[in-house]
Amino acid sequence: MKFEPVTIKQMARDLNLGISTVSRALHDSHEISEETKKRVVAYAKKLNYIPNPIALSLREKRNKSIGIVISQFNNPFCSQVVHGMESSFYSQGYQVSIVQTDESAEKEMKAIQYLSFRVDGLLVSISSETKNIDHLKDLYEKGMPIVFYDRICADLQTHMTISDNYRGAYEATRHLLDQGCRRVAFVGGAVTQSIVQERKAGYLQALEDGGINVDPKWIHYLPKGGVHYVETEVAMDRLMRLPKNKRPDGLLTAWDKVTADAYRYLRRHDISMPGELALIGFSNFPLTDFVSPSLSVVQQQSEKLGEVAAGQLLSLLQSKRKPAKFHTEVLMPEIIIRESSSKLSSGEKEPLKVKNKD
Repeated sequence: MKFEPVTIKQMARDLNLGISTVSRALHDSHEISEETKKRVVAYAKKLNYIPNPIALSLREKRNKSIGIVISQFNNPFCSQVVHGMESSFYSQGYQVSIVQTDESAEKEMKAIQYLSFRVDGLLVSISSETKNIDHLKDLYEKGMPIVFYDRICADLQTHMTISDNYRGAYEATRHLLDQGCRRVAFVGGAVTQSIVQERKAGYLQALEDGGINVDPKWIHYLPKGGVHYVETEVAMDRLMRLPKNKRPDGLLTAWDKVTADAYRYLRRHDISMPGELALIGFSNFPLTDFVSPSLSVVQQQSEKLGEVAAGQLLSLLQSKRKPAKFHTEVLMPEIIIRESSSKLSSGEKEPLKVKNKD
């Protein structure tokens, strides 16, 4: 059975009105009497009339569609961000198209190319492999509204929404030092990622403020961003095979997948947390307080980040001219301390929260 949607032409014939009259009535035109408007709207509701989105887009020269570029669908942070974005766009009558790069620069370029012909604006988080952004610059120069979130591109002047990566890493590292750790390691994603460099900077500053000399062997990057477990496994092997007097007693991991895989590694190799190694990492996984030992995390305001970024893009779409000034919104993450890093307070049952500096 083929579904035949109700059309304005059909309603005009049934109501014995002109097609243009029905169309104007549905759009609440002042040219149409209130009596006719009520009659048309009532009949449209009776037939469950749904406007043709293609026709609307041709008339308004817009698709009412937004493109969202994420790293991975199965990343909890990404899914939470997208939820915040989608809720904001839905309330404004927009539909979203979501594509994942899987941390591949090639997939990112193809995704951007695919979306560029189908959407009114883009929300983009740069992939781990992306070094050249000509594909984004080209679209930007042609007038495509683009907003960056989480992993940003400073070379384009536009709105951006990020977490305070530096402060989150600083406070997490300071917590490890407060627990008595003196050899704190850092496992990040790809060295090219701005968020990794910001988190590393916070980590280094906390160690410097604590009077700790950093051993370069404590710092590891993951070329593919840590998408595959083996990357984190190699980095952890190198850390745990260091001589005992140089082996880390604390570890900060830089994003969700790396945090989960580092935890997995330690459990697989029967390395106690926090006894042998205190672990805290950036993560928005929902079950971090149910695993044993429960996992200390730097938790980002993911849904709010999505909502703010969506609002920034909507402001560009609704503006008739280029903004005089672009804004970067910075959201503070929350440090949640649990068993995996609590050397001095492992008996605590409720998570402790470390307040960030003003």
